[in-house]
Amino acid sequence: MVYTDIHLPLPGFIALDWSLMTLALIPILIRISLRTRTRHLASPATNIADLFVVLAWLSGAVLISVNTWKNHLRMKYIHAAPSTLNYGVPGPLSGHLLYISWISLFFIYISLWASKAAFLAFYYSIFSLQGQRARIGLLVASIFTAGTFLLHMFLIAFWCSPVSLNWSPPPGHHLCSAVHSISSVTLSTFCNVATDLVILSIPISTLVATKLGKTERAGLAFVFLMGSVSIIAALVRFVTLKLVQNVPRAEITHTIDVWALVEIVSSILAVCLPSLRTFVRRHRRGGEQRLESRSNSGAGSCKTSVMVEVV
Repeated sequence: MVYTDIHLPLPGFIALDWSLMTLALIPILIRISLRTRTRHLASPATNIADLFVVLAWLSGAVLISVNTWKNHLRMKYIHAAPSTLNYGVPGPLSGHLLYISWISLFFIYISLWASKAAFLAFYYSIFSLQGQRARIGLLVASIFTAGTFLLHMFLIAFWCSPVSLNWSPPPGHHLCSAVHSISSVTLSTFCNVATDLVILSIPISTLVATKLGKTERAGLAFVFLMGSVSIIAALVRFVTLKLVQNVPRAEITHTIDVWALVEIVSSILAVCLPSLRTFVRRHRRGGEQRLESRSNSGAGSCKTSVMVEVV
């Protein structure tokens, strides 16, 4: 079985990228809005979590900006003879395109690991008071997460030697890339999934040891499920590369880009879900109190109605 790349017009990939990142931006704006209204209640951990969420989105925005530039460049030569093109552009431009693509790889993992760091900061803000055992668990998870992040930075930077093999291999040599090597991707996927499982295991172990209401348990379980989407996306990228590992110059660029973005967006959404839940609950409660206030003012002799809103 030989895998074929995702087929979509280049403008479609651009629209998909920006649509997904816009979707991820909405809960971030809601999260920041809630923080500004309850600034006096914010802890250092929640502020750090907010900074990591913003970093995750900005890094993802850099990634899709590069993808947009690449797709616009390819659109200029869409009617050129395929024999004159290399990675969708004329040969002299391919080295520059591949160099920019190599740089953009760093932003994929900066975004993914910023979301993981935001998760850890969020967990610290709610679980750090559960005792020394919980704090030690968070510390171990944080060290492990930092270690896997550094591993990915080193994989991208130093997997190919010399580093110029990533974009301009000398005659007689094949193009090298950490994200196209099955050995590198196997190590990357294992560490990525292992990090997610370590982070997602924190609320599970805490749920067993603490008494939370059904609503809180359901909320954390939903966050766990959303976080699992990023694991699925990472596995899809691995399986895709596995299917084409013996195919020279396999066209899987769009597949890798799309699933990397799905992984980024799902991670951001998972981190922001608690804020969305708070936003919905507050507005629902505010609406109920407004209705009650209007009902009471209509039944009494007051000439002006009282509006009660919880922010």
